[in-house]
Amino acid sequence: MKFPDMVHSLKPSPITNKQDPARVFDFFSNIPEATKMFTYLYSDKGTPAGYRNMDGSSVHAFKWVNAKGEVTYVKYTWKTVQGEKNLNAKEAEAQQAKDFQHATNDLYNAIAKGDFPKWELYVQMIKPEDLDKFDFYPLDATKDWPIDKLPLVKVGTMTLNRNAKNYFEEIEQLAFAPGSLVPGVEASEDKLLQGRLFSYFDTQRYRLGTNFQKIPVNAPKNTTANNYNQDGNFDNTATVSNVNYQPSNEAKTLKDDASYKQSERTYTNVTITRHKIDKPNDFAQAGELYRSFSKEMQDNLISNLVGDLKQASKEVQKKMITHFYLADRDYGMRLAKELGFTQADFMKN
Repeated sequence: MKFPDMVHSLKPSPITNKQDPARVFDFFSNIPEATKMFTYLYSDKGTPAGYRNMDGSSVHAFKWVNAKGEVTYVKYTWKTVQGEKNLNAKEAEAQQAKDFQHATNDLYNAIAKGDFPKWELYVQMIKPEDLDKFDFYPLDATKDWPIDKLPLVKVGTMTLNRNAKNYFEEIEQLAFAPGSLVPGVEASEDKLLQGRLFSYFDTQRYRLGTNFQKIPVNAPKNTTANNYNQDGNFDNTATVSNVNYQPSNEAKTLKDDASYKQSERTYTNVTITRHKIDKPNDFAQAGELYRSFSKEMQDNLISNLVGDLKQASKEVQKKMITHFYLADRDYGMRLAKELGFTQADFMKN
């Protein structure tokens, strides 16, 4: 439920039509689970040198379901084969002054000359009975899964081996969605993912039309969709049938493939409710991330945060400093000093 409000805080002000750090931190000072995200974002890791040099994450956990219906929770991670490279604030400013679309140019030109970028896909896995063995809730989208406890297992490699022939047709009309899942992969109970399962399809129907899945870039490549859907705006198929529903006695009824099992969970004494995650542990991973940085990276992080936090109110600054202090004492103390706070300021009611 917080996701739309987060987006509103990041978008331009409805009054000035400008992005405003004061609005951003006004919102996030009340969202402590974002502490690690800010530690990433305001460090050099938050400014990749280009698309070819950045890793990726599924953010959410999903379920793998085998032929017996047994569940394994997984998180996906993409690792760039080109190596991770980032820019500090001065480097980013200099680069933007020369070419504000350098990341796009770098990717396009590399592919055009045959230097095809690659990413290796890894998964981390947790059995359902182990979900409660951590000091955080593994289905919390704001948390990473520790690699030392849940090692990365390589499952494949993605290679980008050509550029789009028509950018609008092949890129602008793409309709990725976390609900587009193949049999054997299911959505987890991740709160944020559950909301996105609906919202992405809804958004794409608004953006591209009710037949967005029939647009060539979104349609199956080696077969056709096996259903009785027809008509609607921009329908580009020549369907002539009186049966546009399923099941039917007049047409062959489509059956599920029995070789794929759906996961099952049996609940007794069920209560449906909405409540906060029981083990939020909002600050531990942020502190670990800060301590993993080099001194130069920590210095850049502090400088970047101070630059935007200075535009927030003193009350919001104090809240944010408290979050970072709870993540790591040195982290919070350095921010407090740079923003002109003393210990006495935090002793006041």
